[in-house]
Amino acid sequence: MSRIIVIGGIESTYSNAQVLHSLGEEILLLVTRGPQSPGWEGVDMIDESQFPFSSQVKKLTVQRNINDHIAEFKSLKPDFIYSLGWQQVYSKELLSICPVIGIHESLLPEGAGPTPIANVILHDVPRTGVSLFWLDGGMDTGPLIGQLCGNLDPREANATDLYREAMELEKHLLEMYVPQIRSGRAPSIPQDFSKRTTYQKLRWENWPSEKVARARVYPYA
Repeated sequence: MSRIIVIGGIESTYSNAQVLHSLGEEILLLVTRGPQSPGWEGVDMIDESQFPFSSQVKKLTVQRNINDHIAEFKSLKPDFIYSLGWQQVYSKELLSICPVIGIHESLLPEGAGPTPIANVILHDVPRTGVSLFWLDGGMDTGPLIGQLCGNLDPREANATDLYREAMELEKHLLEMYVPQIRSGRAPSIPQDFSKRTTYQKLRWENWPSEKVARARVYPYA
């Protein structure tokens, strides 16, 4: 069992934290967003009653910047921090507390950057998936732990279906690699940046209405 902090403010945060809890990880703190937190797309607040672990852990609601809470994180002496859906940049000081692990809903190094599920739809990407990786201070640049590719075609599916599939893939990735992370045996595979593609913040008005109709649904509505 590892002592961990979980940071994130969307449904997949809670879904993945429930998996981590089920795997025996001790969640010292669940960090979620508040209505004043900057940098968020239109994501609804979570019904915590759907995630039993959440009633058993200490919570911190960040109203402004995650880096304002470094002293509190340090005091908990975590073994790992899991960043599971957070749109603010972590400072070097935060990243130095302990190893930080992230999940990104694309097949890195392809699809780095914000709103990856909506962007694969808008950019006619034929496949996508999820990546588990070590954060290194760059934008989705850290070494890979593992990846899984989805079955849905982003040229046909909508964002909600891709998001649901991503959460299932994330569950499997965590089940596969958390024991290795815990024991210090997890992979650390450098990304091939010659294949890197990067998404920017969305401007819906720049895209055809058919694509927007499939992309601008939950979790982006």
